[in-house]
Amino acid sequence: MTSRTLHVGNVDLRATLGNLGIYPRDPTKEWRPAGFAKAMLTPAGPGTIEFDWSTAGEVHAIAWGEGAEWLLDQMPRWCGLHDDPSGFDPSADRRLAQLWKRHGGARMSAVGTIWQELLLVIIGQRVTSQNAIQSWAQLCRRWGSDAPGPHGLRLPPTPEVLDRLSYVDLHQIGLEKKRADALRVAAKRYTRIEEAVDMTTGDAITRITALPGFGPWTATATLVITHGDPDLVMLGDYGMPTLVNHFFTGDATRQAPERGGDEVMLRHLEPWRGHRQRVMKLIMASGVTPPRRAPRAFNPDIRRM
Repeated sequence: MTSRTLHVGNVDLRATLGNLGIYPRDPTKEWRPAGFAKAMLTPAGPGTIEFDWSTAGEVHAIAWGEGAEWLLDQMPRWCGLHDDPSGFDPSADRRLAQLWKRHGGARMSAVGTIWQELLLVIIGQRVTSQNAIQSWAQLCRRWGSDAPGPHGLRLPPTPEVLDRLSYVDLHQIGLEKKRADALRVAAKRYTRIEEAVDMTTGDAITRITALPGFGPWTATATLVITHGDPDLVMLGDYGMPTLVNHFFTGDATRQAPERGGDEVMLRHLEPWRGHRQRVMKLIMASGVTPPRRAPRAFNPDIRRM
């Protein structure tokens, strides 16, 4: 066990770390009123980190396991201290400006490793959040391992373990062949994929989408968390183009990404190039959602925001 304290000023740590633990019943994380714990497979080995921000302007972290020092070294980026919002000017839109006044303490968190986030994103392809977390929890409980530390958390399977699983194994936790195959590709290409964590966002997208079964949504949804890029726009999502268009125009018509929805979303976000992910986070924080006109067929992937 080792620990470290960091001055974070007015950073809203719950909002900043929120994209690392949005799903309920996720066995890799635990929330408390003024704290958060996360189990991770780090480049240095398994580890668990616990954040406590009960002291104003500071965060105290304790870490356990072989990956403890790596997690503590990554702590400033997890807390968004690499993210500089000083160039962001939301004044062109009155509602965005108001949202920025209320939620301006949120920063872009960057976890600094790809494997674990990519697994969850693949499992979330084309299914509801409820289905995704059920499969994720079963994956971690069946083939993962106990995380170090006192929280009783689980780690996901390592690439070596996942590479030994068959489609029949993965079908038992609710995965059809396409997602199962993508998980096994990720395991076989683990080294190439993990190299992308040190690349620019654009190069990392190119590296990930070069793999079979890995499209723009899989790449951008993963890199939003791993890289903490304030301008990265998540593409190919079933809900975000509709949500962004509704926020700016009031039009609740579904904007399917494969039918020009992404282009509509990008036009709305263009005035804030350099901070487009920041704008998307503010829209999510607003609580504004398009009214239902039929049974909901899609959900914005709230965990990515």
